[in-house]
Amino acid sequence: MNTVKVTCVEKGVLLNKAFQFNFPVEYTEYEQLSQQQFYDQIHDQDVLIISDLKVDEQILNNNPNLKLLALCSTGYDHVDVDLLKSRNIKICNIRGYAGDAVAEHAFVLMMNLIKNFDSQVKAVRDGTWSNSPVSFYLAAPIRELKNKNLVIVGKGEIGQSLAEKAQAFGMKVIFSERKHATTCREGYVPFSQAIQLADVLSLHCELNDETRYMIDRTVLSQMKKDSILINVGRGGLIYSEDVAEALTNQQIAGFGADVLDQEPPAADHPLLKLKHPNVMITAHIAWATDEAQERLFSILENNVNQNILGHDQNLV
Repeated sequence: MNTVKVTCVEKGVLLNKAFQFNFPVEYTEYEQLSQQQFYDQIHDQDVLIISDLKVDEQILNNNPNLKLLALCSTGYDHVDVDLLKSRNIKICNIRGYAGDAVAEHAFVLMMNLIKNFDSQVKAVRDGTWSNSPVSFYLAAPIRELKNKNLVIVGKGEIGQSLAEKAQAFGMKVIFSERKHATTCREGYVPFSQAIQLADVLSLHCELNDETRYMIDRTVLSQMKKDSILINVGRGGLIYSEDVAEALTNQQIAGFGADVLDQEPPAADHPLLKLKHPNVMITAHIAWATDEAQERLFSILENNVNQNILGHDQNLV
């Protein structure tokens, strides 16, 4: 077998360990290239390993022998799949590595928000409780998860994992049908009905033309005023300005996210500059448990080995 040229252009997102390839290889890695550096420096490769960078016409022209694009992620909305397939280039992604990790993260957000936990902890830290005349200080209302309606959009690995955890806490789980569906599948509830039932609405669907900005002003206006919105899926599933407005106007009671529509976000992003006591946003790290990172690296390494050796695996 001829030597295969492999370059990882965003090694910084992966564990600090070496790939073990099962074929003759000329391997190069970069901690993190910019898109322009990607254009300028990467040429004549057989395999590219990427996370967030874009592979477009220019990249393909620079790498006419490209055989495989190996993604470090599950999502591939940043990849022009049709373009690569038209050049007979395989695309493989990561599957089944972080379902429980992401579901746990969504559950932690949900638990904190329904308890208004930030406000409770702040009351202790800033001395409000110490100055209270009574033995307890309730900074904001707290509620129980038991018997609350959890509406999940997306019945994949993460959505089902979250459902199991919620049911263990006595929540009533409802899977929502797609927003614009003309029929409703068995085991689902129509979207317009589901959002009105939700005490917690959690998003776990793919980002595509159908789901982009699915949560907008109209949807938010139909939700309960004490409901909580969770997004650990993709930032583009929600219209950020509308969510910020709904929180400001007390149309919903809380918002938790691990993703935003711009990453890293601008300092003046509408959801970051929002002054609201019941908003929790983390920096796209729900997937990044120690255990999940080990699984991701192993799957990625195996994806490259199997596909280059002629065994299709995790192809998009």
